[in-house]
Amino acid sequence: MNTYFFKTAVYALCIICTLSQCHTPSDGVSGFPARWIFTERNTILYADGWTGDEHFAGAMSGSSARIEAVRKNGGNDFTYTDRNGAPFVSTLTEDDYILFTVPSVDLEKGSHVEIDASIVSNPASPKYFIIEYMENGEWKSVAGDLLDVPENPELKYSFMCSGIGEGEPHEYSSVFQTIPLSKAVRNGDLKIRFRAVGSFTCSGAPQDPHAEDGATGFVSYGFTGAYIQNYGTAVPADTTDILCIGNSFTYYSNAPSMLKEIAWSQGHYFNIKAALKGGQTLGQHTRRILTNKLAKDGGYDIVFLQDQSQTPARYAADPASHANVLEDYKTMSDIVLAGSPDCRLVMEQTWAYPSQRFGGFNDFGTFTRLLEEGATAMARVNGAAVSPIGNAFETVYNENRSIRLFDTDNKHQSHYGTYLKACVNYLLITGKAFSGKPADCGLEPEKAEYLRSVAERTVLGL
Repeated sequence: MNTYFFKTAVYALCIICTLSQCHTPSDGVSGFPARWIFTERNTILYADGWTGDEHFAGAMSGSSARIEAVRKNGGNDFTYTDRNGAPFVSTLTEDDYILFTVPSVDLEKGSHVEIDASIVSNPASPKYFIIEYMENGEWKSVAGDLLDVPENPELKYSFMCSGIGEGEPHEYSSVFQTIPLSKAVRNGDLKIRFRAVGSFTCSGAPQDPHAEDGATGFVSYGFTGAYIQNYGTAVPADTTDILCIGNSFTYYSNAPSMLKEIAWSQGHYFNIKAALKGGQTLGQHTRRILTNKLAKDGGYDIVFLQDQSQTPARYAADPASHANVLEDYKTMSDIVLAGSPDCRLVMEQTWAYPSQRFGGFNDFGTFTRLLEEGATAMARVNGAAVSPIGNAFETVYNENRSIRLFDTDNKHQSHYGTYLKACVNYLLITGKAFSGKPADCGLEPEKAEYLRSVAERTVLGL
């Protein structure tokens, strides 16, 4: 047996079980979901393929999907590297693209395919990308989701990069795109690409295929690098535009993606955008390029604000010493409201956790109460709602320790914790209990049902 492939199979089994609790595809369609979770311990699953002769990164969820980089002229003079456990390619230029392929799938006419990704770039990388999908031999885009390129309004794009891929001010581009298929796919390949639009770089310098600081890649450390799922043929009854501003307490296991999937299963389309970076306070977010861009674009119905994990509790414990917390919340809120004056602001009450002696607050209950008091005080400034995620965590923590809410660091949310957060936020938005067959998002059905019931008790009092 080929040694590499044997190692890959063994490591894949171990790592996937660790990272996704051995979750199985939820829709029964071959190839879905396709998930890439890039970490240093996962490197063995793709490194030989990415930096070797074939230059691809295979999915880590049992799917045969793959990621590649493609030159517009068919050449392959990219430089392929691994950075902190994630694949990077240098250097994309105009009309080059990152290609996602899910091979040999069967999709009904009218199916909706979701692709989510976390992208990071360096200064000489392309600034703008358009998301396109292949249908009947033609590349198409979702026209209603496209934006005008400021430097050339005749060009359209789906998402932009900051070009700050390293150092303290680095930023990530969070991508959430739903693709409606007008044609059926019968034992064929689903192809989606992120194509560089225009000759613009993040730094403003001319594009150069040999630039040393022009790498584009995926994000590691808790982010879902990429995710492709089949939502099926159901058409949602309504649309809600949502912005999520937060940090790792939002991006671990991809809470926005789960929220979107749950909503779709309940007949609602949540059109989500997100500004996410690890460890960020709301004050730090006010200085982030992509956060400001997304907030000022406006037009949101709901905006979630998620502060650093201890900040609201510290404010509650000592308001005088932490008055900046309230000021930062107000500043971030003002930026949001300037672009979306009629939106519903939601301050997330995050959760207590065992790590670091319960965040420095000695016990789970005390930490929870302080987080609740702090989030409530912040929300009171401008009449925002509070999402009681932390209270739901406390319920599960006290009732059912067999469900591991936390990742291995006993702080960040696991797949189960992320699902619970998404359920709470969904109920807060809709005000209605779950019905029919809510998406389990890969969790064991009985555990997903229990977590939904806790969310309903917490938010709706059921």
